[in-house]
Amino acid sequence: MHEETLKTSTTSRRASSLTSIRQKMREQFPIAHETRNPSGSSSSSANLPPFPSGALSELTPAHPSSGLSLILAEILRVDLDHTHGESNSSDSSILSDEPIALIDGRNSFDPGSYDAESCSRLLWIRCHDSKESLRCCDLLLHDENLSLLVLDLLLTPPRELHLIPSSSWYRFRNLAKRSNTAVLIFTPQHLIPCAALQLSLDSSFPLSALKQDRHELKPTYSHRKIALHNS
Repeated sequence: MHEETLKTSTTSRRASSLTSIRQKMREQFPIAHETRNPSGSSSSSANLPPFPSGALSELTPAHPSSGLSLILAEILRVDLDHTHGESNSSDSSILSDEPIALIDGRNSFDPGSYDAESCSRLLWIRCHDSKESLRCCDLLLHDENLSLLVLDLLLTPPRELHLIPSSSWYRFRNLAKRSNTAVLIFTPQHLIPCAALQLSLDSSFPLSALKQDRHELKPTYSHRKIALHNS
C-alpha cells in the first residue's frame, strides 16, 4: 500500500512538472504554440544542410577542431536573419518567434559568447550526464511544441554513450516524427542507428581563427550520408 502511494505521488509530481514547463513555454513563446504547418526541413542557410523535420540528424566532428559548435551559431544566426528579413527561403520551419531548444549534455554552452538577440529564443537546458539529457529530450518531444531541438552529447564520454540502448534512439525517432520536430544530435562519433541524416565535419581551424568573428568561419563536411529508416 505504501509503495503504491509513493508511485502515485511520483507520477503526480512528474505530471505537475510537465504542466508547469508547458505553461511557462506558452507564456514565453505564444506564437510557437499556434498550429504549425508541416515542413520538409528546418534550415534555410547556405552553410547548413536541410535537417529533416520529424527525424533525427546526427552530426559528428572528424577531429576536435572541426568547429561543430559553429552549427549552433549558424542556426541562431539563421533565426536572427528571419527576424530582420534577410532570408529568402520559404521552406524553413524555423520561425523568428519559435523557440529553439538546446539540451546541453555537459553544461558547456557559453551564452556570454553570443549577443542577447541571438539567444532570445533559445531554451537552454543544462545537464550533467546522458541520463539527464535523454530525460529532457523525451520530455520536450512529448510536449510536441518545438520545431527544432538540439541535443549536444559531444563532450559525453563514449563509454557512457554506448550504454544508451538502441531502443532509446528509435523511440526518439518516433516521437520526433509524431511532433514533426527536427532533432539534431551532436555526438563524438556516429552511434545512432536510425538517423535520417548523418554528417561528418572535417573543418580545420587554426588558433588564429579565435581572433575572427564566429560568423566568418564556415563549417565544411567531409561526407553527407542520408539513410532513411522506415522500420
